[in-house]
Amino acid sequence: MTTVIIAEDQKLLRESFKKVIESNSDIKVLACATNGLEAYDLCKKYKPNVVLMDLIMPVCNGSKATKLIKTDFPHIKVLILSASNDKKDVTDAIRNGADGYILKSISTEELILSIKSTSLGLGVITKDILNPMVLNIHNENKKSLKRNVSVAGINISLTERELHIVSMIVDGKDNKEIGASLFIAEGTVKNIITEIISKLQLKDRTQLAVYAVRNELV
Repeated sequence: MTTVIIAEDQKLLRESFKKVIESNSDIKVLACATNGLEAYDLCKKYKPNVVLMDLIMPVCNGSKATKLIKTDFPHIKVLILSASNDKKDVTDAIRNGADGYILKSISTEELILSIKSTSLGLGVITKDILNPMVLNIHNENKKSLKRNVSVAGINISLTERELHIVSMIVDGKDNKEIGASLFIAEGTVKNIITEIISKLQLKDRTQLAVYAVRNELV
């Protein structure tokens, strides 16, 4: 039997999760909390296998509560159940010890499977979150791959990510679209483009697009 504590400040959601979870005979909900501190106190009292933890709660949010629980009860698994797929929320939760992170948009079957998997020690991350994270890691790795371009007889190195951005400029994408594609801030895109233009001794992104096509950079 997998034992669970639910930490969710919204009563309707809290009761709905409890009903869904207890529809499975292998899982028992020991208690429910309305904030992170209550969840921590209930962990001391009941020692559950898994805490199903919301992030945004009063008094003590889910990320802070996760850190408290994992510090004093490292054997208790914490599975974040949130509406947020924000990279910072995911990173903070995992950094504070969360054993998994799923979204409230998942199905009943996925919720049950996620709880059971987390209880067994398997890290669970919703695909909608994992795919952008993997892509971001892939893009970070591509930074180290470089291509040399000759400018006025001098070899200039451009990373794969810089070349990818140049390619999107040629395709007519603006900074916001490029940032969304690469999961980076619009300001970061602007800075990278400025650096590329400076490296290639050009004046603006229009010249950059023309240069890229003429020199077969894309």
